[in-house]
Amino acid sequence: MEGSSDATCGDRISKLPEPILHHILSFLHAKDAARMSTLSKVWDSAWNSLPYLDFGEIFWWSKDLNVVMDQTLASRKKHKISMQRFSLWLSYYACLSYDDRWIKILIACNIKELNLRVETHYYRGNFLYGSLPVAIFAAKSLNVLSLHGFNIELPADDGTINLSSLQELHLSFVFLDEQFIKAMCTSCCNLEHLSLQYFNGLNSFQVGGTLPKLKMINLVNLEPPDSLLQLVDIVAINLEKLSISNKFYGNINVVRITACKALKNLYLNCVDITDNWLEELFYSLKNLEKFDLICCKALKTMKITSERLKQLRVVDCHNLIAVELDTPNLIKFHCFNEKFKVFLG
Repeated sequence: MEGSSDATCGDRISKLPEPILHHILSFLHAKDAARMSTLSKVWDSAWNSLPYLDFGEIFWWSKDLNVVMDQTLASRKKHKISMQRFSLWLSYYACLSYDDRWIKILIACNIKELNLRVETHYYRGNFLYGSLPVAIFAAKSLNVLSLHGFNIELPADDGTINLSSLQELHLSFVFLDEQFIKAMCTSCCNLEHLSLQYFNGLNSFQVGGTLPKLKMINLVNLEPPDSLLQLVDIVAINLEKLSISNKFYGNINVVRITACKALKNLYLNCVDITDNWLEELFYSLKNLEKFDLICCKALKTMKITSERLKQLRVVDCHNLIAVELDTPNLIKFHCFNEKFKVFLG
């Protein structure tokens, strides 16, 4: 009876609508989802039309894996499956067999979310990055793009990108330059979330007023000598959250963000700011509600006047000797350094 009950339960699952079966399979790695196809014709059909493919982490490549990838993607192109998400994580050595054709097939299948990760290696004082297929820059349907471990270069023919539907861009351990940032600002008019973590190649990060929907920026800088970034200049009228974090103090010495009038949440770690800069910040940004300031050595006197500020955290600003606050709506205030400690809320 117990075996009969299990079979009945399995049969009920098989009778679920295919979109629900797709949702179930979307939580599995591609290898495990493919195994489900052996259960029945229903599961086989669900696998072959699955628009979510997560191949997980692959350490070593083989011809068999290459064939599996080719067949899996070719099948979706043949049946005109609209791909929702594709994820692949390769070791540095496996990426040597990386095939640009897969990206072109995914683009033909109107891929919505693409996650590609290649493990970086540090060799003789330099990072070794993977080569990024330029076909990615023509993915007009792409909403979310996450890249790790790549050297990001613009197409050699015209130097332009066409990512007009892109809403989120996440880049980590990448090499890129100012020309890419400029091209991104020109073409990605629907971008809402931008994250650059542990990047190399930029002397300046400048975002003009061409990204009206941009609401969140997260910058995490490498430590010297790998980091070259010195200037951050952002003009984004609807930006609500900004985080700038250095791995080592003193890299970034110019930060211009006073044009970001909608900013509500600001996090600065090891960023070189002065007393006058801070006073001007709150004079210009009237909507700021949460401010975290970590490891600022240049700041000596903190003077803040704000009607909106609710949370203020100041940590390891060791030269800070005076704090003057005119913040009637402040709920939480934490100030911790070598000279004094203050906790409120």
